[in-house]
Amino acid sequence: MTDTSARTRTLRAVVADDDVFTASMVASALRSTGIETAQATSAADAWEIIAEVEPNAVVTDLDFGGGDSGAELLWRVHREQPWVGLVVLTSHLSPQLAVGDGTLPPSVVYLVKSQVKDVDVLVAAVDAAIVGGDHQPAEPDDDVRTVTRAQAEVLRLVASGASTRRIAAERGTSVRAVETMLGRLYTALGVDADEQANPRVTAARLWQQGRVRIR
Repeated sequence: MTDTSARTRTLRAVVADDDVFTASMVASALRSTGIETAQATSAADAWEIIAEVEPNAVVTDLDFGGGDSGAELLWRVHREQPWVGLVVLTSHLSPQLAVGDGTLPPSVVYLVKSQVKDVDVLVAAVDAAIVGGDHQPAEPDDDVRTVTRAQAEVLRLVASGASTRRIAAERGTSVRAVETMLGRLYTALGVDADEQANPRVTAARLWQQGRVRIR
């Protein structure tokens, strides 16, 4: 358990998440431990706050659904304020499932939302990010599906509502090739393409629940 009473100075953090409720919950949790916390719902707004308040740590989601991603925010902070601790708080076990190639700055502490059972886990991650110490994330639940990097990109597009034709255009391939990729993706996820439920919906739901990771 994190001993917040042992702090010798007040820490400041910025929380960024495009879901207002999540941002508020995380910010409130940090404030309850004595950490001064500001919140933002976009990477652009988060950067403006960071430049103003000069925080000790940034806690951010990766996928903001448009505009700059959390990964881009982290890289900007890493370049311009390298002394700031960086924490990712995401629904996804693998960053590539949330944003592009998923490349993150070094020394980022990576947390999966479903594994944060109490505020102590969150505060321990913030403390570890600030001091650059080692932080071991919780082990994922048993019900996790594993996909390749290529399948992860297709799954990300499926979850965004992209049609087969759009996926083909995004990947520079044919519709038939995408149909084959989707079949292999559903197999990797354990989704029966012949079941009554729409396999796209089932695949997207697994993505949203953070039950997929990249091997």
